[in-house]
Amino acid sequence: MKTTLTQRYFGIALLLSLIIALTMHFPLVLFTLFDEIDKHGRGKFNVDLAAFDLTGTFLVTFLLFTLNYYLIKPYERQYNIKAGKLALSIILTVVSVVVLISIINLLKNMGTPPPIDFRGHHDELLFRNLFSAAIVLGSIFIMRLIYQKQTFELENEKLRIESLQSQFESLKNQVSPHFLFNSLTALKTLIRETPQLAGQYVDHLSQVLRYTLQGNEKQLVTLREEMEFAESYLFLIKMRYDANLIIKSEIKEEQLSLMLPPLTVQTLLENAVKHNEISKRNPLTIHICSTENDILTVTNRIQKKLSPEQGTGIGLANLSKQFQLLGNRELQVSGDNNEFRVKIPLIKSRSL
Repeated sequence: MKTTLTQRYFGIALLLSLIIALTMHFPLVLFTLFDEIDKHGRGKFNVDLAAFDLTGTFLVTFLLFTLNYYLIKPYERQYNIKAGKLALSIILTVVSVVVLISIINLLKNMGTPPPIDFRGHHDELLFRNLFSAAIVLGSIFIMRLIYQKQTFELENEKLRIESLQSQFESLKNQVSPHFLFNSLTALKTLIRETPQLAGQYVDHLSQVLRYTLQGNEKQLVTLREEMEFAESYLFLIKMRYDANLIIKSEIKEEQLSLMLPPLTVQTLLENAVKHNEISKRNPLTIHICSTENDILTVTNRIQKKLSPEQGTGIGLANLSKQFQLLGNRELQVSGDNNEFRVKIPLIKSRSL
């Protein structure tokens, strides 16, 4: 990772050095192109001089980027730039510019007649490169700020995802014990009332528990998987309620590949069975259907029990929280016209 950041830094440094050099010497290039030529074929500036100055500024700028990379360390988040380190960076930058420009001017004029107003040209070149040095320092600090901002944002996002994952797992772990408790209670009733069916019930119960345990390892399952599990779960329930519990399912084939949290349908079925009277006098019908806008609706007529069962009160609340953690999706729960209805937003796998 550090090697990649270093390579990216020096790639940016090369590009910025070229841009700074061209910008600083753009007037010189224009003068070179349009300056008047004297009788000796020389102008105040010439092409060789312009190229030398441009190359010199490019090299000076890139060397300053390299020097300050090790002084400022823009890609080390834990590295604190103290006042002394900042002052050292500025002093070394200025000294480096002065020394390098002196060397460049010395090399430029070796064996070549100096251009007109050599002293003025030297001062101008020094000023341009000092200004370039200021741009270099500013650019490095901007890169450091951008890197730190991106790092903080990535870490915050990672912490947020880990927090949501932890909440999600906690919610799922609350569903399984609740379901197991109700299943064992029903099994106890079967053993006492119809022992010959208890063995078959245990077989189906094991299948349901296997799905429940596997479901706790996943955030989402397909609606097809959920409905297959619901059939096994309903077999267990109907052993208790027989024909007094009626399930009507109307789901479009193309929507069976959509996804939802595991045990969603089971939670709603369990909720309906727990809070409504189911008897020969008042059979309970539960409708499970899908709509064109990818909503799964579970509806039942409200048939309040004379003696309501005591519950933990976490079933629908946990289910609603799971959908919120999966991307601000909301369950819609209503109890109008003597009907209890829950609308579940089905999820496309690519939307996660």
